[in-house]
Amino acid sequence: MGNTPSYQFKLNRTKCPISYGRNSNDSFKFINGRKFLKDSDKYILPSDEKELDRLHVQHDLQIQIWNSHFSSPVESILKSGGAEVLDVGCGSGNWLLEMATNYPSSNFTGIDILPLYPLDTHPLNVIFESVDVSAGLPFPDNHFDFIHLKCLLSTMSEKYCNMKTLYNELIRVLKHGGWIEIMEHDNEIINPSPTMKFFCSSYQALLRQRGINVYLCREIPKILDRHGFINIHNEEKITYHGEKNGTICELSIKNIISIFSTLKSSILEFTSINSEKFDNLLQDLIKEVTECDSGFKTQRFFAQKP
Repeated sequence: MGNTPSYQFKLNRTKCPISYGRNSNDSFKFINGRKFLKDSDKYILPSDEKELDRLHVQHDLQIQIWNSHFSSPVESILKSGGAEVLDVGCGSGNWLLEMATNYPSSNFTGIDILPLYPLDTHPLNVIFESVDVSAGLPFPDNHFDFIHLKCLLSTMSEKYCNMKTLYNELIRVLKHGGWIEIMEHDNEIINPSPTMKFFCSSYQALLRQRGINVYLCREIPKILDRHGFINIHNEEKITYHGEKNGTICELSIKNIISIFSTLKSSILEFTSINSEKFDNLLQDLIKEVTECDSGFKTQRFFAQKP
Protein backbone atom coordinates (compact mmCIF):
# COMPACT_ATOMS: atom_id res chain seq x y z
CA MET A 1 0.00 0.00 0.00
CA GLY A 2 2.61 2.49 -1.15
CA ASN A 3 0.43 5.38 -2.24
CA THR A 4 -1.24 7.67 0.24
CA PRO A 5 -5.01 7.31 -0.03
CA SER A 6 -7.36 10.25 -0.38
CA TYR A 7 -9.31 10.74 2.83
CA GLN A 8 -12.79 12.24 2.86
CA PHE A 9 -14.07 11.81 6.39
CA LYS A 10 -15.67 14.04 8.99
CA LEU A 11 -14.04 14.53 12.35
CA ASN A 12 -15.20 12.45 15.27
CA ARG A 13 -12.57 11.42 17.82
CA THR A 14 -10.43 14.53 17.24
CA LYS A 15 -8.86 16.46 20.11
CA CYS A 16 -7.41 19.94 19.74
CA PRO A 17 -3.60 20.12 19.68
CA ILE A 18 -2.26 21.16 23.06
CA SER A 19 1.34 22.21 22.39
CA TYR A 20 1.87 24.02 19.10
CA GLY A 21 -0.41 25.43 16.45
CA ARG A 22 0.56 25.04 12.80
CA ASN A 23 0.25 28.78 12.21
CA SER A 24 1.93 29.96 15.44
CA ASN A 25 5.55 31.13 15.17
CA ASP A 26 6.16 31.65 18.90
CA SER A 27 8.18 28.46 19.25
CA PHE A 28 9.96 28.60 15.89
CA LYS A 29 12.96 30.15 14.19
CA PHE A 30 13.72 30.54 10.48
CA ILE A 31 17.02 29.49 8.89
CA ASN A 32 17.52 30.04 5.13
CA GLY A 33 13.76 30.21 4.68
CA ARG A 34 13.11 26.94 6.55
CA LYS A 35 11.07 26.77 9.76
CA PHE A 36 12.67 25.06 12.78
CA LEU A 37 11.79 24.70 16.43
CA LYS A 38 13.74 27.23 18.49
CA ASP A 39 14.72 24.39 20.79
CA SER A 40 16.57 22.27 18.21
CA ASP A 41 17.19 19.53 20.78
CA LYS A 42 13.52 18.60 20.41
CA TYR A 43 13.65 18.10 16.64
CA ILE A 44 16.67 18.76 14.41
CA LEU A 45 14.71 18.79 11.13
CA PRO A 46 12.40 21.59 9.92
CA SER A 47 8.75 21.97 10.80
CA ASP A 48 7.22 23.20 7.55
CA GLU A 49 5.46 22.08 4.39
CA LYS A 50 8.70 20.98 2.72
CA GLU A 51 9.40 18.71 5.67
CA LEU A 52 5.86 17.38 5.38
CA ASP A 53 6.56 16.52 1.74
CA ARG A 54 9.75 14.70 2.78
CA LEU A 55 7.82 12.70 5.39
CA HIS A 56 5.36 11.62 2.68
CA VAL A 57 8.28 10.41 0.54
CA GLN A 58 9.87 8.66 3.52
CA HIS A 59 6.64 6.84 4.33
CA ASP A 60 6.12 5.68 0.74
CA LEU A 61 9.73 4.47 0.63
CA GLN A 62 9.32 2.45 3.83
CA ILE A 63 6.14 0.80 2.59
CA GLN A 64 7.88 -0.10 -0.67
CA ILE A 65 10.83 -1.59 1.24
CA TRP A 66 8.78 -3.65 3.70
CA ASN A 67 5.61 -4.22 1.71
CA SER A 68 3.77 -3.97 5.03
CA HIS A 69 2.92 -1.51 7.78
CA PHE A 70 4.21 -3.61 10.69
CA SER A 71 5.93 -6.87 11.60
CA SER A 72 4.45 -7.45 15.06
CA PRO A 73 1.92 -10.33 15.41
CA VAL A 74 -1.06 -8.03 15.93
CA GLU A 75 -3.04 -8.61 12.72
CA SER A 76 -5.75 -10.71 14.39
CA ILE A 77 -6.43 -8.27 17.23
CA LEU A 78 -6.57 -5.33 14.81
CA LYS A 79 -9.09 -7.17 12.64
CA SER A 80 -11.21 -8.34 15.56
CA GLY A 81 -11.87 -4.72 16.52
CA GLY A 82 -11.60 -2.58 19.62
CA ALA A 83 -7.80 -2.58 19.64
CA GLU A 84 -6.10 0.62 20.80
CA VAL A 85 -3.04 1.65 18.78
CA LEU A 86 -0.59 4.46 19.57
CA ASP A 87 1.79 5.97 17.02
CA VAL A 88 4.49 7.96 18.85
CA GLY A 89 6.06 10.66 16.69
CA CYS A 90 3.40 10.22 14.01
CA GLY A 91 4.78 13.00 11.78
CA SER A 92 2.65 13.43 8.68
CA GLY A 93 0.20 10.80 9.91
CA ASN A 94 0.46 8.63 6.77
CA TRP A 95 1.11 5.39 8.62
CA LEU A 96 -1.75 6.03 11.02
CA LEU A 97 -4.22 7.05 8.32
CA GLU A 98 -3.55 3.94 6.27
CA MET A 99 -3.72 1.69 9.33
CA ALA A 100 -7.02 3.25 10.42
CA THR A 101 -8.43 2.64 6.95
CA ASN A 102 -7.17 -0.95 6.83
CA TYR A 103 -8.56 -1.75 10.31
CA PRO A 104 -11.72 0.35 10.69
CA SER A 105 -12.91 -1.49 13.82
CA SER A 106 -9.85 -0.51 15.87
CA ASN A 107 -8.90 2.88 17.32
CA PHE A 108 -5.75 4.83 16.50
CA THR A 109 -4.02 7.67 18.33
CA GLY A 110 -1.14 9.66 16.88
CA ILE A 111 1.03 12.00 18.91
CA ASP A 112 3.81 14.37 17.88
CA ILE A 113 5.39 17.52 19.20
CA LEU A 114 4.42 19.22 15.92
CA PRO A 115 1.02 19.12 14.22
CA LEU A 116 2.21 18.18 10.73
CA TYR A 117 -0.59 15.63 10.62
CA PRO A 118 -3.99 16.52 9.05
CA LEU A 119 -6.01 18.62 11.46
CA ASP A 120 -9.27 18.73 9.54
CA THR A 121 -9.90 15.54 7.59
CA HIS A 122 -9.18 11.95 8.55
CA PRO A 123 -10.94 8.66 9.37
CA LEU A 124 -13.38 8.59 12.27
CA ASN A 125 -11.27 6.10 14.25
CA VAL A 126 -8.23 8.40 14.52
CA ILE A 127 -7.16 10.90 17.17
CA PHE A 128 -4.22 13.27 16.64
CA GLU A 129 -2.72 15.11 19.61
CA SER A 130 0.25 17.44 20.04
CA VAL A 131 2.30 15.91 22.84
CA ASP A 132 5.81 16.59 24.13
CA VAL A 133 6.97 13.08 25.07
CA SER A 134 9.74 14.45 27.28
CA ALA A 135 6.98 15.35 29.75
CA GLY A 136 5.57 11.81 29.72
CA LEU A 137 2.68 10.15 27.90
CA PRO A 138 -0.79 11.49 28.82
CA PHE A 139 -2.48 8.09 28.86
CA PRO A 140 -3.55 5.66 31.61
CA ASP A 141 -1.64 2.51 32.50
CA ASN A 142 -2.18 -0.62 30.37
CA HIS A 143 -4.18 1.25 27.72
CA PHE A 144 -2.74 0.32 24.28
CA ASP A 145 -2.58 -3.04 22.51
CA PHE A 146 0.08 -1.89 20.04
CA ILE A 147 2.59 0.97 20.17
CA HIS A 148 4.47 2.05 17.05
CA LEU A 149 7.53 4.31 16.70
CA LYS A 150 9.13 5.12 13.35
CA CYS A 151 12.34 7.10 12.77
CA LEU A 152 11.84 8.91 16.07
CA LEU A 153 14.54 7.75 18.47
CA SER A 154 17.33 8.40 15.94
CA THR A 155 16.45 12.12 15.86
CA MET A 156 15.77 12.55 19.59
CA SER A 157 18.41 14.10 21.81
CA GLU A 158 19.12 12.89 25.34
CA LYS A 159 19.27 16.60 26.19
CA TYR A 160 15.59 16.77 25.33
CA CYS A 161 14.23 13.43 26.46
CA ASN A 162 15.63 10.92 28.92
CA MET A 163 15.42 7.62 27.04
CA LYS A 164 15.09 5.53 30.18
CA THR A 165 12.07 7.59 31.21
CA LEU A 166 10.56 7.32 27.73
CA TYR A 167 10.87 3.52 27.64
CA ASN A 168 9.35 3.34 31.12
CA GLU A 169 6.42 5.38 29.88
CA LEU A 170 5.99 3.20 26.80
CA ILE A 171 5.81 -0.02 28.81
CA ARG A 172 3.52 1.68 31.36
CA VAL A 173 0.81 2.58 28.82
CA LEU A 174 1.11 -0.75 26.93
CA LYS A 175 -1.29 -3.52 27.95
CA HIS A 176 0.03 -6.79 29.34
CA GLY A 177 0.56 -8.99 26.31
CA GLY A 178 0.65 -5.94 24.03
CA TRP A 179 3.35 -5.28 21.45
CA ILE A 180 5.73 -2.41 20.76
CA GLU A 181 7.43 -1.92 17.39
CA ILE A 182 10.33 0.42 16.62
CA MET A 183 11.52 1.09 13.08
CA GLU A 184 14.79 2.93 12.48
CA HIS A 185 17.29 3.48 9.68
CA ASP A 186 20.81 2.35 10.47
CA ASN A 187 23.36 5.16 10.04
CA GLU A 188 25.82 2.74 8.46
CA ILE A 189 25.96 3.13 4.66
CA ILE A 190 26.83 0.15 2.47
CA ASN A 191 29.38 0.80 -0.31
CA PRO A 192 29.55 4.54 0.38
CA SER A 193 30.98 6.76 -2.34
CA PRO A 194 33.52 9.47 -1.36
CA THR A 195 30.81 12.12 -1.39
CA MET A 196 28.47 9.92 0.63
CA LYS A 197 31.22 9.47 3.23
CA PHE A 198 31.53 13.25 3.48
CA PHE A 199 27.82 13.80 4.00
CA CYS A 200 27.42 10.91 6.42
CA SER A 201 30.38 11.92 8.59
CA SER A 202 29.05 15.50 8.71
CA TYR A 203 25.56 14.27 9.57
CA GLN A 204 26.89 12.02 12.32
CA ALA A 205 28.92 14.90 13.74
CA LEU A 206 25.72 16.94 13.87
CA LEU A 207 23.90 14.15 15.68
CA ARG A 208 26.68 13.78 18.22
CA GLN A 209 26.69 17.51 18.89
CA ARG A 210 22.96 17.32 19.62
CA GLY A 211 23.44 14.40 21.99
CA ILE A 212 21.91 11.81 19.66
CA ASN A 213 23.17 8.22 19.67
CA VAL A 214 24.54 7.56 16.18
CA TYR A 215 24.50 3.78 16.64
CA LEU A 216 21.13 3.50 18.34
CA CYS A 217 19.95 0.61 16.15
CA ARG A 218 22.59 -1.69 17.58
CA GLU A 219 21.40 -1.08 21.13
CA ILE A 220 17.61 -1.25 20.84
CA PRO A 221 17.25 -5.02 21.59
CA LYS A 222 19.33 -4.65 24.77
CA ILE A 223 17.36 -1.56 25.78
CA LEU A 224 14.05 -3.39 25.32
CA ASP A 225 15.35 -6.29 27.39
CA ARG A 226 16.52 -4.00 30.19
CA HIS A 227 13.06 -2.43 30.40
CA GLY A 228 11.33 -5.76 30.86
CA PHE A 229 10.07 -6.55 27.36
CA ILE A 230 10.04 -10.18 26.22
CA ASN A 231 9.86 -12.02 22.86
CA ILE A 232 12.22 -9.48 21.32
CA HIS A 233 12.58 -9.75 17.54
CA ASN A 234 14.63 -7.93 14.91
CA GLU A 235 14.02 -7.83 11.17
CA GLU A 236 16.36 -6.12 8.71
CA LYS A 237 16.00 -4.91 5.14
CA ILE A 238 18.90 -3.78 2.96
CA THR A 239 18.04 -1.31 0.23
CA TYR A 240 20.38 -0.25 -2.57
CA HIS A 241 20.01 3.10 -4.31
CA GLY A 242 20.49 1.31 -7.63
CA GLU A 243 17.53 -1.02 -6.97
CA LYS A 244 15.94 -2.61 -10.03
CA ASN A 245 12.67 -1.52 -8.47
CA GLY A 246 12.54 1.97 -10.00
CA THR A 247 10.12 3.27 -7.38
CA ILE A 248 12.39 2.32 -4.47
CA CYS A 249 15.43 3.76 -6.27
CA GLU A 250 13.69 7.06 -6.97
CA LEU A 251 12.22 7.42 -3.48
CA SER A 252 15.45 6.46 -1.66
CA ILE A 253 17.54 9.00 -3.58
CA LYS A 254 14.89 11.68 -3.19
CA ASN A 255 14.69 11.04 0.55
CA ILE A 256 18.43 11.17 1.24
CA ILE A 257 18.96 14.28 -0.91
CA SER A 258 16.09 15.96 0.90
CA ILE A 259 17.60 15.21 4.32
CA PHE A 260 21.05 16.56 3.45
CA SER A 261 19.57 19.62 1.71
CA THR A 262 17.44 20.33 4.75
CA LEU A 263 20.45 20.21 7.07
CA LYS A 264 22.70 22.25 4.78
CA SER A 265 23.26 25.18 7.16
CA SER A 266 23.99 22.82 10.05
CA ILE A 267 26.35 20.60 8.04
CA LEU A 268 28.31 23.62 6.80
CA GLU A 269 29.16 24.36 10.43
CA PHE A 270 31.20 21.14 10.57
CA THR A 271 33.08 21.61 7.30
CA SER A 272 35.29 24.12 5.52
CA ILE A 273 33.30 24.13 2.28
CA ASN A 274 31.06 26.96 1.14
CA SER A 275 27.45 26.87 0.02
CA GLU A 276 28.26 26.51 -3.68
CA LYS A 277 30.60 23.59 -3.05
CA PHE A 278 27.90 21.93 -0.92
CA ASP A 279 25.38 22.18 -3.77
CA ASN A 280 27.89 20.74 -6.25
CA LEU A 281 28.64 17.82 -3.93
CA LEU A 282 24.94 17.13 -3.59
CA GLN A 283 24.66 16.82 -7.37
CA ASP A 284 27.69 14.51 -7.38
CA LEU A 285 26.00 12.38 -4.74
CA ILE A 286 22.99 11.75 -6.96
CA LYS A 287 25.27 10.22 -9.60
CA GLU A 288 27.53 8.35 -7.21
CA VAL A 289 24.92 6.49 -5.17
CA THR A 290 23.77 4.53 -8.19
CA GLU A 291 27.25 4.08 -9.69
CA CYS A 292 28.66 2.72 -6.41
CA ASP A 293 25.44 0.84 -5.70
CA SER A 294 25.46 2.24 -2.18
CA GLY A 295 22.70 1.22 0.18
CA PHE A 296 21.33 1.39 3.68
CA LYS A 297 19.75 -0.84 6.32
CA THR A 298 16.31 -0.45 7.82
CA GLN A 299 15.51 -2.24 11.05
CA ARG A 300 12.27 -3.25 12.74
CA PHE A 301 12.39 -4.26 16.39
CA PHE A 302 9.28 -5.62 18.06
CA ALA A 303 8.70 -6.97 21.55
CA GLN A 304 5.95 -7.86 23.99
CA LYS A 305 5.04 -6.67 27.46
CA PRO A 306 4.72 -9.62 29.88
